[in-house]
Amino acid sequence: MKRAIVPNLLCLLAAASRCLAASAADEAKAVEFFENKIRPVLAEKCYSCHSVKAGKNKGGLLLDTRESTRQGGDTAAAVVPGDAEKSLLLKAIGYADEDLQMPPKKQLPAEVVADFATWIAMGAADPREGKPGSATTINIKEGRKHWSFQPIKNPPVPEVKDTTWPRTDIDRFILAALEEKGIKPVADAQPHELRRRISFDLTGLPPELEERESPSSSQSEIPNPQSEIEKLIASPQFGERWGRHWLDIAGYSESSGGGQNMLLPVNFRYRDYVIAAFNADKPYDQFLREQLAGDLMPATNNAQRNEQLIATGFLSIGTKNTLDEDDQRYIMTVVDEQIDSMGRSLLGLTLACAKCHDHKFDPIPTRDYYALAGILRSSEPLAGAWRRHFAKWTQGVQPLAGAPITFTDEDLAEQLKAASARMGLGGKIYRAQRAAVQEAGMQKAGKTELEAFYKTRPEVMELKNEQDRLKDIVEKFNDKLNAQLPYAMSAMRDVPEPADCAIRIRGEESQLGAVVPRGFPEVLTTTSTPKVNPKQSGRVELAAWIASKDNPLTARVMVNRIWQHLFGAGIVESSDDFGKTGQPPANAALLDYLAQRFIAQGWSVKKLIRDITSSRVYQLSTAHDAAAYEIDPANRLNWHANRRRLDANAIRDSFLAISGHLYLTPPKLKSQIHLRTLDPRIVSTNIPDLLAPTDRYRTVYRPIMHETVSADLTVFDFPEPEMVTGRRSITTVPTQALFMMNSALVVDHSQRTARRLMQMTKDDPSRIETAYQLILARAPTDEERNDATAFIRDFPVGDGKNSELSALAAFCQTLFASAEFRYLY
Repeated sequence: MKRAIVPNLLCLLAAASRCLAASAADEAKAVEFFENKIRPVLAEKCYSCHSVKAGKNKGGLLLDTRESTRQGGDTAAAVVPGDAEKSLLLKAIGYADEDLQMPPKKQLPAEVVADFATWIAMGAADPREGKPGSATTINIKEGRKHWSFQPIKNPPVPEVKDTTWPRTDIDRFILAALEEKGIKPVADAQPHELRRRISFDLTGLPPELEERESPSSSQSEIPNPQSEIEKLIASPQFGERWGRHWLDIAGYSESSGGGQNMLLPVNFRYRDYVIAAFNADKPYDQFLREQLAGDLMPATNNAQRNEQLIATGFLSIGTKNTLDEDDQRYIMTVVDEQIDSMGRSLLGLTLACAKCHDHKFDPIPTRDYYALAGILRSSEPLAGAWRRHFAKWTQGVQPLAGAPITFTDEDLAEQLKAASARMGLGGKIYRAQRAAVQEAGMQKAGKTELEAFYKTRPEVMELKNEQDRLKDIVEKFNDKLNAQLPYAMSAMRDVPEPADCAIRIRGEESQLGAVVPRGFPEVLTTTSTPKVNPKQSGRVELAAWIASKDNPLTARVMVNRIWQHLFGAGIVESSDDFGKTGQPPANAALLDYLAQRFIAQGWSVKKLIRDITSSRVYQLSTAHDAAAYEIDPANRLNWHANRRRLDANAIRDSFLAISGHLYLTPPKLKSQIHLRTLDPRIVSTNIPDLLAPTDRYRTVYRPIMHETVSADLTVFDFPEPEMVTGRRSITTVPTQALFMMNSALVVDHSQRTARRLMQMTKDDPSRIETAYQLILARAPTDEERNDATAFIRDFPVGDGKNSELSALAAFCQTLFASAEFRYLY
């Protein structure tokens, strides 16, 4: 007779029933409890006999939907929310009744039964939809009705009442929405405000001194900034600014993250590819195709071949837990990161949420996740990510086409074989040393004495000599790899035998389900969607599907990102989530107009940015209007410009540019390659030495590694590299004020700026004028001139030139610490 888990089930039922049902405030926590504690048990232990999918409903009971579970089977209700005593399911899994025991072959652990009792007492929260008698299914036809899954429309330009205000069609869409709500836009920005806004938005740098208006220029004149826009879009700094935006969503880093956080030696080539692509105005659809399948695209010469190979770094540079000793699990973890990054950055969808179960909110079944996984699992990242467990996946690098090859796949295999054997000797050496010490009775000997003793023991020295020999082999191949790195990249390639992928039940590598043909999310496919070539991975077709003008998400997501970077908030505020849990567009007609125009203009990012920055809505002031605020407090309709704080990159780059300490060219190749050492972990790397060669370069060229982003960036919300960050956080915390007061970076560049001012001008009035122009891009007011003069005159320092420098440096630091320096108005 099987033992009842609960000797007195009525006591358990009574105790559980005394628990209060979850309140509305606790609903989310109750659902989380169900997902973590209840659903997995039902799926593993119950669905095989009680689900529509299994084709079984023993005892008339189905447990695959909320309503079926509560309705129960032939006997009574299986679950009564809040009433454990009346819930037949709890009696069955508790084995209190010999005639009613579930599962019949093996009883559940006591803690699982207790979880079910708690769940029922909490109100039996259960998000599973579906009518009794039918399993939960995703209705693709219904799912396609969501706004972002519908084809991009071509809305007509609306008529507006105030025909004098708009300058462009973008303005007409904006004004039509404002007029519908009875809102009037505020006045245009002042010339110096607009010039600074344009400069930072297009290049991430303050305007050059000679470009700023003189103190006597009219502050009421509306400028024509078109020539300035053209000049900045054509500058190399444009690609550095907009390339950094892309690197945020690509999760760019020069280390692997994960358990060991290894240096990745040549990721910088992908960064440089992105910068060059934005500067060249590479069509966005081509940009995406190259990043997803550049290695499989035809090339007319080695330069094009290398460009396309480097582009696939988008898929190879991501986070990798190189500590994972299960190679198949490691591969699937890398694939999951690729799907998550690709889904959120390119499509604005949380595709990875379908890994363990059908997506809870969007029409993406688990099968669709593994259809994509098959494509990426048939593709190998060559990332140079050294792994402790010595399987080849992600450890190789891709040689540049036409370059000498000094490190091959065969070399990697030999190196890994030696490294594995060397690690295996560690335990043997320890055991041999311990046995020798015990045999000789030297347990109390010191370290120096033991080291000399070991040299007299052949059994120890034989093992140590073999360990040294293997170490020499590993280092020999490191030398070969390091010789290759100046001619290598991080890239993708197809595996020798591409194959479809089996579903991992609940995401577990050890529990394989049905094999799913490679393909794409059904909700976004049409009759013209390409079929995967079975002889390749499917990345060519993946790229064609994503970069198609018929994909309803790709263009919308990108134009929304561009709008967000120029206005501070996207038309769709949830820029990484266009699914059902994301925000709807504030102006759907404008979003589709921009998407259609983007495609019609050859997917040109520069043309779209030119169109937006030339619009009147972009050039509005940040002035407040009480009536407009009452109607639209979040400014979703853009009745004024948002006041925006500079991001971490722009703040640091401004210090360097204003002080005259910035190099505007990229750093030398040698300073960017991370040579392989015997221990390439970040924890064993001297980070200051690693950063030093790029101290005078733009922040985009500084090495960014997981867990070691410098404080001068993190204090202003630089994103964690492993995250897809479509919109950086903006915090206001005391540490930022302290940083501006005490940071060595701020103090140093305040002094450098003061020296620059002393070289440029000869007296305090001129220096004050120039300091305002350099740091704030405007002339000081009369009151500010008087205050600055008094500040410098009365600053408490000693005599001589150093005192003059100290006072001026303190004044410059005061301007750097102002809100006006950190914000765009």
